[in-house]
Amino acid sequence: MVNRGELYEIDYTLSKRIAFFLSYEGLARKFFQVITLTGTAIIWWIGLGIWYAVDPNHRHEAYSMFIITTIMTIAVFLAKILVKRPRPEFKDDRYFSVSFDVFSFPSGHATRAAYVSILMPLYAPELALLWYIWSLLMIVSRLVLGVHYISDIIAGLIFGSLSILLLSVLGIVPYFPGFDLIS
Repeated sequence: MVNRGELYEIDYTLSKRIAFFLSYEGLARKFFQVITLTGTAIIWWIGLGIWYAVDPNHRHEAYSMFIITTIMTIAVFLAKILVKRPRPEFKDDRYFSVSFDVFSFPSGHATRAAYVSILMPLYAPELALLWYIWSLLMIVSRLVLGVHYISDIIAGLIFGSLSILLLSVLGIVPYFPGFDLIS
C-alpha cells in the first residue's frame, strides 16, 4: 500500500516533469500561457456578458453560466483558503498565470474546465467538441506552466463535476436543458 508521503512524492515528481517538458521560452509554452488566460473568471465574466448582450436567443444560458461561474469562483476561493496548499516552487507565473491567489488546491481552472465541459455542450451542442478540446487544453496548460500539482487538477475536476450535480439537485442551476434529476 502506498502511504501519503509516497503519494505526495509521486504527485510532486510527475507534476515537475510535466512542467519542465516544454522549453521555458518556446512557442508551445506561450500557447499554453494564452490558453490559461482564457480560463480565468474575469475573462469568463466578460465573455458571458458579451454573449448575453449579443445573443438574445441564449440569454438564459449566458445568465446561468455567469451565476455558476460566480458560485464556483467563490467556492474554489474558500476551499483554497481552507486547504492553504502553496503553489509549486517550479511554477511559471509569467503573463498572469497565477495573479489572483497563492494557493493551488483545488485548481479553479480545472473546476471551470469540468463545469464548462458539462454545461456548454448542453447549451450549444454544435460546439461540444470545441468545449471538450478547450477543457483538455486548460487542464494541460495548468500542468505545463507548473502552477498546479496533478492532485490539484484532479480535485478541481471532481469539485467542478460534483458541484454541478449538487447545484442541479438543489435547483440552484438556473437552466440545465435536457437534464432533470428531480422528476
